[in-house]
Amino acid sequence: MTTIALIIGCKGGQTNNGEAAGTEDDSIATVADDGQRQLSLEEERDELITQEPLPLSADELFDDFIFNFASNRRLQMERIKFPLLVNSGAKKEYIAPENWQMEHFFMHQGEYTLMFDDEDQMTLTQDTALVDVVLEKIFLEEAFVRQYLFSRASGRWMLEEIRNQTLPRNANAQFIAFYQQFVSDSTFQRESLADEIVFQGSDPDDDFAQMEGVITPDFWDAFRPELPQRMLFNIVYAPLNPQSQQKILVVRGISNGLEQELTFRLNQGCWQLVKLVE
Repeated sequence: MTTIALIIGCKGGQTNNGEAAGTEDDSIATVADDGQRQLSLEEERDELITQEPLPLSADELFDDFIFNFASNRRLQMERIKFPLLVNSGAKKEYIAPENWQMEHFFMHQGEYTLMFDDEDQMTLTQDTALVDVVLEKIFLEEAFVRQYLFSRASGRWMLEEIRNQTLPRNANAQFIAFYQQFVSDSTFQRESLADEIVFQGSDPDDDFAQMEGVITPDFWDAFRPELPQRMLFNIVYAPLNPQSQQKILVVRGISNGLEQELTFRLNQGCWQLVKLVE
C-alpha cells in the first residue's frame, strides 16, 4: 500500500467549453446530406473487411452490436428503421436510405467514454436482456447532445430514432457542465479534487508496478489522466437519475484495452473527484 498525504480544499463552479456541433435545427443537415457522395478510401476498406454476416451472438450484448454497426456499412443500412425519424423537439424530419451518411461514432478515435450513476449500473453492459439503449454524442462547446435510440426486437438491434437536444435537457447536464470546466481549467480542476483521492493503478515511476493508496492534490500532476476535451460519448443502458450524487466516468480505449474510472461525488453542491482507477 502506497500512501501520499497532502491536503487541499474543493470549490465549485460550472462553465461550458469543447468541440463544435451545431444547433438542433442545423444538426439535421449534418446527419442527412441530400447530395450524392462517393465512398472514401477508408469506407471502401470498411466494405472489404466486413463482408461476413453478423453472427447471432453479436446481437446479445449491445456493446458487441454497436462496434459492428459502426464499422460495417451494409449492416448499418440493414439495422436502421427507414425513413429514420430525426426529432428536434418542435421540428421533425425523416431521413431516407439514400440520404443516410455512414455513422462511425467513436471508431475513428482512441477512446470513448461512459457515464454511470453507480457501480451496479455498470454491470448492465453485460446484460443480455436489454431491449432499449441510447447512444449519446455530446458536443461540449455547443452544449448539444445527439441521441441515437436503439431497440431490440426479435433478437435484432435496430436504430429507430435520432433525438437532438440542448444540454440542459439531458439527464447528465449538471455533471457534463462540470466536466467541461474540469478538463479545460487547471485551477478549477485542482479545486475539484477531494482532499484524499483513492487510487488504484500503475506506478508513474515504474510501468511494470501497480500501486494502491491515497493521493492528494499536490501530487495530482503525476497521476492526472488524459481526458477527452472536445466530445464525449455515452451509452445509456438504463434510466438515469438527474439527482444522483455520484457519477462514474469510464474512459475506455478502443484498440489498446486500457480503461480508467474516475468517480466524482457531490460535496456541498460541488462535484469532487474522489477515486481514480486505472
